Amino acid sequence: MKNLLDNLKTRASAVVEEVVPALIKPGELQKVLQNLLRERVPVRDLETILETLGDHAARTKDSEMLTDAVRVALARAICKQYVDANDRLFCLMLDPHLEEVIAGHLEHADGVVGSSINTMPPAQQQRIGQDVVEHGEAAERDGHSVVVLTSPAVRAAVKKLVEPLAPHLAVLSLAEIVGDVRPEVVAVVGGEHQGSDNLTGSSDRMVEDGYESANV
Repeated sequence: MKNLLDNLKTRASAVVEEVVPALIKPGELQKVLQNLLRERVPVRDLETILETLGDHAARTKDSEMLTDAVRVALARAICKQYVDANDRLFCLMLDPHLEEVIAGHLEHADGVVGSSINTMPPAQQQRIGQDVVEHGEAAERDGHSVVVLTSPAVRAAVKKLVEPLAPHLAVLSLAEIVGDVRPEVVAVVGGEHQGSDNLTGSSDRMVEDGYESANV
C-alpha cells in the first residue's frame, strides 16, 4: 500500500495529501482496493480511485458504497473486460420485482467500516443465487459469455448471492455502462419473459417462486 501511494505522490502529490489519511485511512483504502481486485477490477488508475474516494468519504465510510462509487468512476475499464469486438455486452438482468425483494432485505450500518447486511433467509439467498447462475450457464451453452446487470442499489448484494456458486460471474450495475457499450439482454431472471428486453414481471410470481418480499 505504502509503495502504491509513494509512487502516486511522484506525479499527483496533492491528491494523496488531500485524501490519505485526512479523508480515507490507509486501512479503508486497502479494503476498497481488495474489494475491487476480488472482482477483477483494474486498480492501476489509483489517482482516479483516490479522487473518487475523496469525493464520497465525507458522506459514507461504508466500504461497499465506496467501492461501488469507485467502480462507476472506472466504468470504461470495467466494461472493456466484457464487451465483444462490436462493443456488445451480453447480460442477464433481474426482474424488477426480484430486485425489489433483494433491496427490501438490505440494511446499511453507515459510520463503520463494513458493508450492507442482507437479512434474507439463507435458503432464499441460495435459491436466488442458483437461479442466476443457472441462467448464466444456459447462456454460455448458447455461446454467450454473460455478465449480470443490475440496478446500482443491489449490485453488491447480487454479487454476494452468486459468488459462492460462480465466483467468476461478473455483476455490473447500470451506472457502470458507458455510452458506447450496447447491452444485449439474453435472459431475465425471475421474470416471465426470458430472453427478451421486456422486464415487466409479477410480484405474485416472485412469491410463487419462493422470492418473498421483506414485507411479507
